[in-house]
Amino acid sequence: MAEQLALVIGGIVGGLLLLLLIGVSCCLWRKFCATFTYEELPETPAMATSAASSRQGDRLCQLHTRTQLSRPSGVPFMVPPSFQGRDWVPLHSKELSQAPQDPCLAPKLLPHNASSNLGAACVMGTINPELYKVPEDTSETDFPDGCLGRLWFSVEYQQEAERLLVGLIKARLLQAPSETCSLLVKLCLLPDERRFLQSKTKRKTSSPHFDEHFIFQVSCKSVTQRVLKFSVYHVDRQRKHQLLGQVLFPLKNEILAGDCHHIFWRDLEAKNLEPPSEFGDLQFCLSYNDYLSRLTVVVLRAKGLQLQEDRSVVRSHLLGRVVVGPYMYTRGRELEHWDEMLSKPKELVKRWHALCGPTEP
Repeated sequence: MAEQLALVIGGIVGGLLLLLLIGVSCCLWRKFCATFTYEELPETPAMATSAASSRQGDRLCQLHTRTQLSRPSGVPFMVPPSFQGRDWVPLHSKELSQAPQDPCLAPKLLPHNASSNLGAACVMGTINPELYKVPEDTSETDFPDGCLGRLWFSVEYQQEAERLLVGLIKARLLQAPSETCSLLVKLCLLPDERRFLQSKTKRKTSSPHFDEHFIFQVSCKSVTQRVLKFSVYHVDRQRKHQLLGQVLFPLKNEILAGDCHHIFWRDLEAKNLEPPSEFGDLQFCLSYNDYLSRLTVVVLRAKGLQLQEDRSVVRSHLLGRVVVGPYMYTRGRELEHWDEMLSKPKELVKRWHALCGPTEP
């Protein structure tokens, strides 16, 4: 019984599949036949116009072929048949060609004036050179008379980390005393001159490339009150440092804004000399022995002292004074003298200092 039922179901399914195959085949056959059959329609006025246009196109093609064979060698392109018979000006001429009769065929060309502004209409395809001019960089060539040299550097301040990033890029035309010069740069943040960073020494060049980076840790509150100082030195064979010039760069808000590095260049300036003192000048040497904890002061000479008119009288009043010491007490040349003494133990460091006015006890 089960076998008979299976045979019946199989016959039904097979019949359905056969009918489906026959239907699909019929549809495909009709579509194939419709592709290769067409009905010829009677000629209409539109079709007649199309045929006439086709015949006219054939004549134009023949005319185009004849024109192409007979065109002069000086014409760089083929004039369309619809524009033949007009007077055309060669492309190398400065005059404009004749405008076409039909405004829909080509736009009207307007004359171009080289001195006109950018908003004026001009012939399509012309180039205005003013738009492509790049400002000339004269920082490498324009040096004033008496220039001590020029320094390029970059500055960036990271507010979250409170770090000042300084990039020392290059220097040009430094006035070194000899061709076999050795140059280095010291960087510090004024007013603190005791802590400084130093570049590598560049030898036998007056226009060195440094490409070095330095980091100063400084708070956001005080960074705008600091001054970045670059001091350029020549190092002689005895390893003595001779100052060639310096750059003072105040750190302002507009310079540090944006958390991005900005590139600057500045000309070196001579070290600011103290104005002549009305009370005179004093030259002395300082030396400090760390092992013995001993400070040695040697007074060498004085000049410009304001003495009394009656020199026969022994003086007993104060003529002037000078204070040399650490940052807590001094600034400028007096502080530099003290720092140089600490950096050169067991060596006499000699300098001139201007006396300031005496104070009452």
